[in-house]
Amino acid sequence: MKKVSIVLSLICMVLSLSLVLSGCSTNKSGQQPSSTPDASVHVSPQVSAKPSTRTITDLAGNTVEIPAASEINKVVIVAPPLLATYASVVKDTSKIVGVHTIALSQVNKDLLNTIVPNWESINTSFLAGFTSNAEEVLKLDPDIILVYGAFMKDGLENVDIPIVDFCISDQQNESWSVQIDTLMREIFDTNDNTTLQSEWDKANEVVSTALQSVDKCSKKTAVMIMSNTGDAITVRGIGSYGDDWLVKTGLVNVAGELKGDGVAVTMEQLYEWNPDIIYVFQGVGAAKYLENSIGGQDWSEINAFKDGKIYDMPYGMFNWGSPNADSPLTLIWMTMKNYPDLIKNDYFITYMKDYYQRQYGITPTDKTIDLILNPTR
Repeated sequence: MKKVSIVLSLICMVLSLSLVLSGCSTNKSGQQPSSTPDASVHVSPQVSAKPSTRTITDLAGNTVEIPAASEINKVVIVAPPLLATYASVVKDTSKIVGVHTIALSQVNKDLLNTIVPNWESINTSFLAGFTSNAEEVLKLDPDIILVYGAFMKDGLENVDIPIVDFCISDQQNESWSVQIDTLMREIFDTNDNTTLQSEWDKANEVVSTALQSVDKCSKKTAVMIMSNTGDAITVRGIGSYGDDWLVKTGLVNVAGELKGDGVAVTMEQLYEWNPDIIYVFQGVGAAKYLENSIGGQDWSEINAFKDGKIYDMPYGMFNWGSPNADSPLTLIWMTMKNYPDLIKNDYFITYMKDYYQRQYGITPTDKTIDLILNPTR
């Protein structure tokens, strides 16, 4: 039922988050007494209550009427990274009836089994790519559908179910991951002290302290590979989430002269850039680069290969190369990989265990952590 899907590409528009305007409406109807009622007859109006609703503004700027949190019993998630945020905010995943298969494939399986124990029963067949089959969606009978961008609304045009769009144009990992956390809390009326912003504040302090000794001249260079099919290589240029990760963890993005995500490059261009560090977001795993076993590509002349500094992006509750509920961990982990003398591995492992306890209520084992950080093993 669940086939592993391929590449997730994050796109879209709109910069600001508008908070919810709360409201509640009921509709009463029943018998009305005549203008001269019989005093001996007591008339009790029949009351049929309409489900309570609220009006929110989603991240794409749309005004959406959604049910009260207590009346949201079935949820469909089309945007893959949102499953991690839902699990972090709501905790109970039993209400999820449909999800994109990528949300279940780019995740550590130990975490998935623990945090989303019902994952095998969640429907993924209502989607072809990111296009929904309206008939199949209606069979799921969801109370709300969560998407990222207009392209994820394909097939839902005539479905009379509230659709909340989590898409923004600002491709900053902190900004978007915090906004989806905030909106998710609003939708499901969840309030606690473990907001993602508080986690980002902690992570930013750790990283800013560590990077104080790294001046502009001593920064290492890097590139994040978006995908590599063997025939074609694409990288993450300026204005992408990948560029944001590299810059915020004290690196110079050698692809910063290119604009956008998934920009095609040649091996000759990579030789010219000669990055100190390479991060692999999708596709062929880092081990293949380090073995220099990708057909038609010779990585042996690049500094990152010579120094063994080619890394897969970890798979926690989602691929850490995408903004999601694990993103504060990404910030610290990448800084540690970039400058291992500044953040020690033992410190990070302890931090990571505490983080998962705060955000998901679990403490992963050392084995699970190893598999999160080395997903292609």
